Amino acid sequence: MLRSFLVALGFFLVAPQLLGVTANFSGMFRSRANYLQNGNLNEPTVSSTKTYLDGRALIYPSLVIDDHFAVKSQWSLVDSPYYLPNRTFSGGNGQGGWVYGDPNAKFMTLSRAWMEWTSDFGVFRLGRVPVAWGYGLVWDAGNGMWDDWQSTIDRIEYRLHFGHLVSTLAYSKPRKGSLMASDDDADHYTVSIKYENPELDMEFGGLYEKQNRSISQAGALGGATNGTATGPGSSNPYASPYGFGQAPYSPTRAFPLSSSGLAAPLSDTILDIYAKKSTGHFTFGGEVTWLSGSATTYPVSTNTLDLNAWGFLFSASYEYHRLKTFLEFLYASGDSDMSNGAMTGFAIMHRNRRAGILLGRELLGPYNGDTANSGSMFAYGNTGSFSGVYYLRPGLRMDWSPTWSTGVEVIWAQKAAVQDGEDRSLGLEIDIGTEYSVYKNFDVGLTMAVLTPGRGLGGTSTPTVFGFQTTFGLKF
Repeated sequence: MLRSFLVALGFFLVAPQLLGVTANFSGMFRSRANYLQNGNLNEPTVSSTKTYLDGRALIYPSLVIDDHFAVKSQWSLVDSPYYLPNRTFSGGNGQGGWVYGDPNAKFMTLSRAWMEWTSDFGVFRLGRVPVAWGYGLVWDAGNGMWDDWQSTIDRIEYRLHFGHLVSTLAYSKPRKGSLMASDDDADHYTVSIKYENPELDMEFGGLYEKQNRSISQAGALGGATNGTATGPGSSNPYASPYGFGQAPYSPTRAFPLSSSGLAAPLSDTILDIYAKKSTGHFTFGGEVTWLSGSATTYPVSTNTLDLNAWGFLFSASYEYHRLKTFLEFLYASGDSDMSNGAMTGFAIMHRNRRAGILLGRELLGPYNGDTANSGSMFAYGNTGSFSGVYYLRPGLRMDWSPTWSTGVEVIWAQKAAVQDGEDRSLGLEIDIGTEYSVYKNFDVGLTMAVLTPGRGLGGTSTPTVFGFQTTFGLKF
């Protein structure tokens, strides 16, 4: 891979001189120190303390050939695929990064590469491209400094801009395991229309997507290996807690949702609408997604299930001078019985839609171990169920100066679906943090978190969980 990167770097440096094109480089670098206490919830086989340093370095080289053509890409310079989310899955690809001192770190990984052709008839994109829509309930390009997951997919896309309207037609290939007919194949067909009016501070849109997968795709999503891990659910990009290739800390403690056969969409339809509006000091909006069609619970069974699931997000904020308050509510439907022939779990929620540095980014209880930034609020359902989730997240931020701010947020999370006798509560978390901008593009921060865990996390007991994190972020 190092040789490939050096060849690519040489191309980007030499091509502008030979071909008369323009080469642009941008990127980001982040680093964090992390400390977690009592994350094991007193499970005897799991350590109660976790400490590590992690970082991420992404660069975005691009070649601008002329006013019509450009070739763009994304590289991750160092990766720890056994600790952090990597980029092996469509729909919820990891953004990469590495743990300091990891002897298995990999170098120079190309994760995106595509061509853009801008003409009088619209914009064409071809290649392995970033995908985003609405508030990111299902698709999130994940280009933020503190994002951990990205929507990246092989795609042919056409966009037509007409005034404030943007319409899109796209054909995507999220996974293809065989060139023979449709033996191991998947196809996505997408139509969307979006209205954006900066003068009115308003945008809204609607999207329709048809997803078709061959039955062999069930094995890939439900239980096949990906070259680094084995076990049910290890390759599911959406909800599997270790869906990036890392087994749980204790091999004898399989995740309930995956050991029971994690339901995955097979042939389904997605309908999504979202809206966002700003007026005065207020900004509010939301997104609703309906998932229907068929699903499968491979490897427990290859039988198809009727699929009918919902996801919903509401967001509101009020900003007055230096004070900003916000409120977010998210709901992803669950399924308390995946053996009844119907699937009601919203298993495609993007993994960036999570809250808190403890509940959202860490696996807790018996699953707390050698993983980082890989938490899933879907990880704690009983065997034979998919818990779903709903949470409420209020908070406020105060800008004391143009360079210094502090903030606090509260996360209250519950399972959306439970079985008889199963506890619904995931816990109540409070995060308090401060951030200082040293330079225009360089920020440092500190966050402290306290979690009162719920019985729904499945721990031996519910001791208070503490987290501490320092952050450094640079954009260029």
